[in-house]
Amino acid sequence: MSLSIWHIVVGFFFSNGMPHFIAGAAGKRFRSPLGANSSARVNLIWGLINFVLGTLLVLWKSPTPEWQSFLLAYWVVVAMFAFGMSHFKGDDF
Repeated sequence: MSLSIWHIVVGFFFSNGMPHFIAGAAGKRFRSPLGANSSARVNLIWGLINFVLGTLLVLWKSPTPEWQSFLLAYWVVVAMFAFGMSHFKGDDF
């Protein structure tokens, strides 16, 4: 498999979504493209948008069983993290 621009874009979406998703799931304010001090809800949604865009790009460009397995595991971990953070949430959510 050779590296192409879409690999870089997919990596950007997944890695950019992570700090926003974590801050949002933890109920903390964090900088986002929508504002310097965005609410936890905004960051959670922004993180999920990044994850969805990365997922759609993978499914469009490389719908192989290896990538599908990666996506399944990725979304299971995202769901576990989101539901497990409920007892760590801050006051901002």
